[in-house]
Amino acid sequence: MREIKFRYELLRGGAYCGLLKAVDRTPRIRCNSTDRLKMLLTASFKPTAYTVDGDPVEIDWLNDEVRPISIIDGVEEPWGVYGFAKPQENTEGPTKTVSVSAYDRGKVMEDSNSEGLIYFPRGTNYTDAVEQLLTAAGISTVFKTATSETLATAREDWKAGTSRLDIANQLLSEISYNPLYFDLSGAAVLEPATVPEAINIKHTLDTSDPDTRVVAGRFTKTRDFFSAPNVFVVNCDNPELGATLSATAVNDNPQSPLSTVRRGRRIARVMNVNNLPSQAAAQAYAARLRNESMISGEVITLETGLLPGWGVGDVVALIHEGEVSICVSQSWTADLCAGGKMTHTLKKVVYNLDV
Repeated sequence: MREIKFRYELLRGGAYCGLLKAVDRTPRIRCNSTDRLKMLLTASFKPTAYTVDGDPVEIDWLNDEVRPISIIDGVEEPWGVYGFAKPQENTEGPTKTVSVSAYDRGKVMEDSNSEGLIYFPRGTNYTDAVEQLLTAAGISTVFKTATSETLATAREDWKAGTSRLDIANQLLSEISYNPLYFDLSGAAVLEPATVPEAINIKHTLDTSDPDTRVVAGRFTKTRDFFSAPNVFVVNCDNPELGATLSATAVNDNPQSPLSTVRRGRRIARVMNVNNLPSQAAAQAYAARLRNESMISGEVITLETGLLPGWGVGDVVALIHEGEVSICVSQSWTADLCAGGKMTHTLKKVVYNLDV
């Protein structure tokens, strides 16, 4: 039997300043890699935090953050950093609580709207431009994979009031990076979208191994291949670029049931985009669409005990009935309590599927 405890640290300016007391309902975290705001914490806390010595700390619900920490068999792990949204004060007799929905730091970027037109000169490095947006929103810790791609034209194509989150995600998509997300330490992550491979596996789940804590009987599998495209065309016809950029990527992998080889026909998806930095970027964009299509045909849902360290879109090795599959974690929920469960939704890499 594992010993499981939790504490909830109050952060002010990114630094620890006290502890929150969770009450009434079990805190729950929901993570969904396809949402604009990837992670959400719902919980109820006492209206005043406290120091380790028991002294009260007034909570600034507008600016403070909460960091859940699990202590499982003496090992501490963070579960993200969240800013409070819509705190609701509750009173029942002498007892007062505050119910909150708290989002990851993507909410800071979403709330940080441009007051005027945002301008980036031609030649600005893409990840540098995104870092400027993060800095303007007050976010300083960034883990990034550098790129050599730069803006092919001067950019001032966002209306005043546009969320910096939307601008960042548009720029990242143009160089085939993942949408902006925040890791479990609260740092922003800028990284290329890649095909899930064995080298990138972060977790292993074996439905026959009790140490992975997969709950027996809670395993479902669905397949959806209907009208799935296998040819991907990307066009960028921007007069300022001086030339039309066009690229095509074809799923012709005979291992994929979605491929032109296996289906015997071409099903096209055409994407028209406004800006791309280069022909190479156009080809990478088309390849990304093709690669993403090959991890969307089989969805697996299962339940486990609490497994710290699960982030956004992690690559997972799943062993079920002797079959080893590479999957992507599309979403998960976790009940932060002793005996708490996690529910996982995984998307299997379809080109490993034999049907």
